[in-house]
Amino acid sequence: MLKEAHQLLKTTPGIRFVGNIEPRDVPGGEVDVVVCDGFTGNVILKLTEGVAKMLLGMLKQMFLANLGGKLAYLLLKGSVADLKHQMDSEEYGGAPFLGAKQPVIKAHGSSKAKGIKNAIRQAKICVENDLCGTMQSALDELAAAQKTEE
Repeated sequence: MLKEAHQLLKTTPGIRFVGNIEPRDVPGGEVDVVVCDGFTGNVILKLTEGVAKMLLGMLKQMFLANLGGKLAYLLLKGSVADLKHQMDSEEYGGAPFLGAKQPVIKAHGSSKAKGIKNAIRQAKICVENDLCGTMQSALDELAAAQKTEE
C-alpha cells in the first residue's frame, strides 16, 4: 500500500511531491502535507504535543529558577505567550479530514471546551471557503488531466 501511494503521488500532475521525509522534517515545515497511516500519524502528533509541553515546562522552570530568570521572563513575556499560543492544540481545535464530502473536523480526544469551540470555528471556516467542493473540483481536474495524458 505504501509503495502504491508513493507511486500515485509521484506521478500525479499538479502537486509537488517530495517523496519520503525524515520524521525530524515534520515539525520544521519542510512539507505542507504528510501522508502516512493513521497509527503513525497519531504517534507523530502525540509525540510532538508531548515534546512541546515538556519544552514549555522546562522554560517555565528556567524562568522561575532565580531572580535573573524572572527578570528575563519579564523582558520576554510577550514572546513566551506567543510561543505558548502557537503550541497549544486547544487554539487550533482540530483539522479537517481531506476528501470527505462534508466538513469533518478531527478534534483532540482530550479537548476541553476551548478546543471544541475552536473545532467548530474550523468547521465554519471550511464551510465558508467551500473546502470540500474545492477539494472535489481539484481532484476532478487531476483525474481529467490524467485521462488526457493516457
